Amino acid sequence: MIARRSAAVALFGLLVVACASTSRPSPTVAAPSAWATETSSLPEGEPDDEEGEEDGDADAGATGPATAAKDACPPDMVLVATGDNRFCIDRYEGSLVEVDGDGHETAYPHYRPVDGHKVRAVSQPDVFPQGFISEVQAEDACGASGKRLCTATEWKTACIGPERTTFPYGNNREAGVCHDTGRSAVAAVFGFQRLNDPVASEAVRRANAPRAAKPTVALRQHHVTAKRAAETSRTRPARATEKKPKAGSKKETRGPAPKARASVKPVGIQDSVWSQLNDPRLGQVDGALARTGSHPQCTNGYGVVDMVGNLHEWVKTDPEAPRGVFAGGYYLDTKLNGDGCNYRTTAHAHDYHDYSTGFRCCK
Repeated sequence: MIARRSAAVALFGLLVVACASTSRPSPTVAAPSAWATETSSLPEGEPDDEEGEEDGDADAGATGPATAAKDACPPDMVLVATGDNRFCIDRYEGSLVEVDGDGHETAYPHYRPVDGHKVRAVSQPDVFPQGFISEVQAEDACGASGKRLCTATEWKTACIGPERTTFPYGNNREAGVCHDTGRSAVAAVFGFQRLNDPVASEAVRRANAPRAAKPTVALRQHHVTAKRAAETSRTRPARATEKKPKAGSKKETRGPAPKARASVKPVGIQDSVWSQLNDPRLGQVDGALARTGSHPQCTNGYGVVDMVGNLHEWVKTDPEAPRGVFAGGYYLDTKLNGDGCNYRTTAHAHDYHDYSTGFRCCK
């Protein structure tokens, strides 16, 4: 009995990141709402996140509200302006197009890892956003579209909105307004009936850490490893796309789509677990992942959509740090690692991915 329960809890860990198909909703987008830190507000002039980003991304022009029209963002992005901090962010969670040798583009399946494929990021309504992507791969995909991965501070500023609330729609949680009540894809694919989703909290990590006798099936929600967590076995070098543009520069550079770099299996994770967390079937479970814009009230005064729930979203972090950060929670959890816009997971390497990890771009 104990052994069976242990195996269930373990296999359950795989479960934290699912992607699936829901019925096709109409892509309406309502007037937006906001984001916050632990205090549900973001002080003016707060420095970038702890990774030490200096982006401030004023390449959109930190010139003040009077030039808003002049600094308008591309159609698939919205302008976020707080004081002198001005940047554009994708309206919807990112999806991908694959680019062939002749430059022709076709939609890339959202339920497949991108390792080894030439892709670039797009932001569109009424599509399933891309899961199965790492921070490194998302960064490259954004760069191929003349954008970049958002910093943690930018992401949160956009999420809390001009109203500066804990959730995009307000300070109090309202189940189902954002996509935070989806079906468990892992349970659907691997046969579990009912499981609570612990989502890589510290307490769950300690409780599920391998002991003297390891369970035969080691599946956990986001996959968590003992001691070294999901630290990568190598340091990620700084990318050319991470260089800060010159002040006042508005030149948009869009290079050729890079071949997505293969991810390195995190130290301590079993081969079977890694393959199961990235099983394409997890992204096709009906009732799990939702289409972009299908929750029109999950927005704020800026007009950005789905920043809480649906998929975790990678943000830009220090390439020399052993682990990256993703924010916002996903369709089975938006509270265990922080409420709403305050949600962030720091358990995984920059090149980690599974069915729940997505992204969006800034510029």
